[in-house]
Amino acid sequence: MEPPAEEAAPAAATVNGGRFDFDDGGTYCGGWEDGKAHGHGVCTGPKAQGEYSGSWHYGFEVSGVYTWPR
Repeated sequence: MEPPAEEAAPAAATVNGGRFDFDDGGTYCGGWEDGKAHGHGVCTGPKAQGEYSGSWHYGFEVSGVYTWPR
């Protein structure tokens, strides 16, 4: 009888994140994959003129909330 085969441990999910500062003063803070916004992130416009906070899929907004200044 052979000993039971060892199962490989599941690979840990890689989380990539950081901040990008746009030339116009806007920023993106959140997840990245393949050089694009991916996962959860917050993007602010120049001079804090609005913000999107939510899910991203390879650079595109998927589901979130836009907030605009009054």
